Amino acid sequence: MKNLIVLYRWVVAMTTMTITGGLSLILIFLSFGYLRNFCVQYIIKYSSRFILLVMGFKGVFPPVEQFPDYPVLYTFNHNSYLDIFLLTGVGLPNLRFLLSEKTLIYVPLVISAKAAGTFYIPQKHHAERRLKFFIRITNFLKRKHLSIAGASEGVHKYLHGIAPFNRGIYHMALEAKLPVVALYIHIPIESNPFKGQKHAVGGTLKLEIIGEFPTSDWTFEHLDAHIAEVRKVYVNRFNELNPENPCV
Repeated sequence: MKNLIVLYRWVVAMTTMTITGGLSLILIFLSFGYLRNFCVQYIIKYSSRFILLVMGFKGVFPPVEQFPDYPVLYTFNHNSYLDIFLLTGVGLPNLRFLLSEKTLIYVPLVISAKAAGTFYIPQKHHAERRLKFFIRITNFLKRKHLSIAGASEGVHKYLHGIAPFNRGIYHMALEAKLPVVALYIHIPIESNPFKGQKHAVGGTLKLEIIGEFPTSDWTFEHLDAHIAEVRKVYVNRFNELNPENPCV
């Protein structure tokens, strides 16, 4: 019975993403891109929240007014596929997302992600393409009045903790002169489907703003130290919420 419930939830989730993502793409195409913010705020936002509910979760989000109204790099801890629905469930305008090319096999997600303005990052073993990608996106951000969201931990095996941070998005933020805004995603360990959806217990997932880091005084020479400063904020917040399973 549990397997049937999981299957039902996935079918509803994938169908919802395909329909709402497809509708959004059509509206964006017909409007030459002008309706992207409308689709993000009034279609994708509510479809993401609906998908969380279908999966058995309640999302808690900061009010949109608490987010900066100027271009920034939003970064976040990433240890569950549920993160995607929390992030798009906010409905922030003028925001683009970074996702790994590894996720291109999930067609409904691709449809919805492209509607939200997602860029796909080449994986690390495609080093030359990955470097060219970051150069291209950095130049794009210099020209456009847009924010971008990317996971500091990149592609890794999901864990209940904070994984090591990558340099790529921070180098991009420094080059594009974007402040870094840290978003913390709290998923209780019993709710995170590490071993599959049927083993996860429904619950409350929370997105928080835990800090902003101006990059105006950052240097490439000390980039690793700046990244460590950001990661420390995540580790501290994780340990506050998980005193029985602290990480370092």
